[in-house]
Amino acid sequence: MARQWISLELPNQGSCAIPTGMNELEEILEVATDIAERAAELAFSYFRKPILIEMKENQTPVTVADKKTEEFIRKSLLEAFPGFGILGEELGEESTHNQYVWTVDPIDGTRSFVRGIPLFGTLIGLLDRGEPIGGIMVLPALQETYWAGTDLGAYCNDHQIHVTDTNDLSTAVMGVGDVYAFREAGKEKAFRSLTEKTEICRGYTDCFGHSLVLRGAMDAMVDPVISIWDIAPLACLVEEAGGEYFDFHGERTIRGKTFITSGPGLKKEILSLI
Repeated sequence: MARQWISLELPNQGSCAIPTGMNELEEILEVATDIAERAAELAFSYFRKPILIEMKENQTPVTVADKKTEEFIRKSLLEAFPGFGILGEELGEESTHNQYVWTVDPIDGTRSFVRGIPLFGTLIGLLDRGEPIGGIMVLPALQETYWAGTDLGAYCNDHQIHVTDTNDLSTAVMGVGDVYAFREAGKEKAFRSLTEKTEICRGYTDCFGHSLVLRGAMDAMVDPVISIWDIAPLACLVEEAGGEYFDFHGERTIRGKTFITSGPGLKKEILSLI
């Protein structure tokens, strides 16, 4: 059956195309997931190929793959949803005062990408008045697509996923960001405590580490340095998978510089170590 489309007027935003016949948010995320998958394919086409690597002001790498992938995502999202704003890692913000705003990280894990390590992903989040209501993560080298929407659940390749119910760090498997990032955040002591108190502590960085929490392969993931375009998609994904997210102060926020995802039973103990 062909889809029907209506024009939905959003406050102070003009009009945008919203499909009818299904949950509106689910329809929006279906379109965005298709865009994310095509964008991830574009990024993957540069993988393990000789490309120019530049360093940004914050001393993180950026490549033509990052820029071309974000250009594709922005163009596709704004054509499909012209009333929405957008905030991207590489190309800045546009109409972010609007009610609905996309967040975009074209290649999360660029350091892995440029080293030929296949643990990178494309991230798209959807905010409603600043709160995450949708999250999409595509790991092209692993052929995994994750998506979630408020009250819709969380899925990987169309299979619903859930976090673990582990409530004791001594039996937990935890992922952590890079050691240098803990040093940068002034949390080297916390890093040592986490490695000592958990059953297994491993360095699965970037969105890949959080994907393991979503599917129950790990119990928690601790990111000491992170940005809103990384957090926003993962925030919705982990809550819809039955878990929770918070910063090093225990706040449920997407605007902090630190980020933790976990099952519902570990927050208090993790914070006691941080």
